[in-house]
Amino acid sequence: MIARSLKAKILVFAVFFIGIATGVLIANFYESRVTGTPTDVANNGERAQRARRDVNRFRDYLGLNPKQREQMDKIMEETRGEFRQLREETQPRFQAIEMESRNKVRAILNDEQLQKYDEFRRNITEKRREREQRQRPNK
Repeated sequence: MIARSLKAKILVFAVFFIGIATGVLIANFYESRVTGTPTDVANNGERAQRARRDVNRFRDYLGLNPKQREQMDKIMEETRGEFRQLREETQPRFQAIEMESRNKVRAILNDEQLQKYDEFRRNITEKRREREQRQRPNK
């Protein structure tokens, strides 16, 4: 019975941990791709703080002892590095696919549509820069 309970807790932990790791990866991936720049340091700090808070809540929920908490920290640190490496490896490919997609879209547009498309892309870029400036008022 205890073994079954322990297995259930480990399974819940694994699902939760994978969810956090996936969420962080997707958020970083989305942020860096949509904005076209690496994620803002302040935003990373907030995201990391939120992730630590969630992990601490989960640790408390599971009732992890200090040794287990230390092991969990080690696992998360290793995984964080793996996700960072994956992001660095995939970013050039993602950007190439994105550029190829934009070029294909441009190829099917007439002159008037091309002007609108370019204007649309400029507006997106401008809004992104404004949002970044609001997030970093000291720069």
